[in-house]
Amino acid sequence: MKICIITEYFPKSDALDIKGGAEACAFNEAKYLVNAHEVTVITSYEAGIMKKDNIYGINVIRCGKKRKYVQKGSLISRFNFMIDAYKTGKNEDFDILVGYNFVTYPIAWKIAGKLKKPCVLRYHDMWIGEWIKNFGISGIFGELMERYILSRDLDMILSVSEYTKNKLKRYFDPKKIIVIPNIVDVPQIKAHKFQKLTICCVSRLVEYKRVDDLLRAVSIIKETVPDIQCKIIGSGTKEIYLKKLVKDLKISENVEFCGFIEDHDDVLKVVKASHVFCLPSVVEGFGIVIVEAMASGVPFVASNIPPLVEASGGKGGLFFEPKNYGEMADKIKYILNNKELQKSLGDEGISKSKEYMGEKIAMKIESIYAKLIKDYKNR
Repeated sequence: MKICIITEYFPKSDALDIKGGAEACAFNEAKYLVNAHEVTVITSYEAGIMKKDNIYGINVIRCGKKRKYVQKGSLISRFNFMIDAYKTGKNEDFDILVGYNFVTYPIAWKIAGKLKKPCVLRYHDMWIGEWIKNFGISGIFGELMERYILSRDLDMILSVSEYTKNKLKRYFDPKKIIVIPNIVDVPQIKAHKFQKLTICCVSRLVEYKRVDDLLRAVSIIKETVPDIQCKIIGSGTKEIYLKKLVKDLKISENVEFCGFIEDHDDVLKVVKASHVFCLPSVVEGFGIVIVEAMASGVPFVASNIPPLVEASGGKGGLFFEPKNYGEMADKIKYILNNKELQKSLGDEGISKSKEYMGEKIAMKIESIYAKLIKDYKNR
C-alpha cells in the first residue's frame, strides 16, 4: 500500500523529538507501517529541517513557509500550510490518505477527493462545544473546522479511545468509527532513582493541562516532605505564569522546569528515575505519557477523567478529582510513604502497558487500510 500520513508536525529525527500526542501517534504508526508499505508523511516545514527527508524509511515532505510549533492561534501560517500541503499531495500517487489532527483532517479529505482514494481520520479527542473554553477566541476556527469535517462523507475514523468514540457518535456514523489505541513503545532504559523523593510531570504548559494544580500540591507536600522535588518537562504559553507561581508559593528549591527535551529517551530517563509521575490535565484524548510511566514501572497520580482511566485500565496508579490539588497532594504522599504500594502499582503498570506494543496495533491498522482500499476499488 502507498499510505500518506498528513500531520501538522512530525519529528525531525529518529530521536522522536515530539511535543504532542498527535505527532507521536503519527510517528509510531508510520514507523511500523513502513516495514511492509510505502509511507509518505506530509507535514510542516520548521527552521533547521530539510524540506525532504527520510526517517526510518519514511518519506517526509515538509510544506509551506518556515513556522514554529504552536498549540493555538497562528491562523495565517496554518492556513498557508494547509494550502501548500494540498497542492503537494494532490500530485502524488497514494492509495489512502490519513489525517492526524484538526488542521490536517480537511487536507486529507480534499486530497483523497482529488485522487479518488479513501480518507481516514486518526481521532484523539473531539472538542465540539469546547474549543473556545480550551483555546480562547481562536478556538472559533477549530469549532467551525471540526463541525465541517465531521459532516463530510469520510470513509473511516480511527478513534484512540472508547471515550472519544462516544463523543464522536453524536456527529458521525458510529458504524464507521473503530477504536484503535495509540502505540506506546517504551525502550528498556536504565536510570537510577533520584536521591530525593521526586515527582515528574511531562506536559505542554497550557491552561487545560493544569500544571498550576500540581505546583499547589507540591507546596502542600513540602510541609511534611521539605526536600520534595518536582521536575516538569515541557514548554508552552503558561510557562512565565507557572514560574511566577513557583516563586509566590515559595517552592523554588523544590521545582525544576526542564523545558522541552528533544531526545525522547532523555525524557523517559527522568520519568523512570522519579518516584511518582503526575498528570493533572483535565483534557486528554488518550494519555500516552501515563502509559509511558506505567511501562517504566513508575506509579502515577492523575486526574480522574475517562480517557486516563481507560488508557490505564485503572491499573498502575491513583486518581484524584480534577482540579482538586489537595486530594492530588494526599494521593502523591500516600504513594511516596508506601514502598509496597509503589512496587505493586509499578508491576501493574508494566503488565498493562504491554497491550500498547506497536506490532499488534500496527497489524490492526494495516488490515483496516487494506480493506478500505479494496472496498473503494470495488465501488
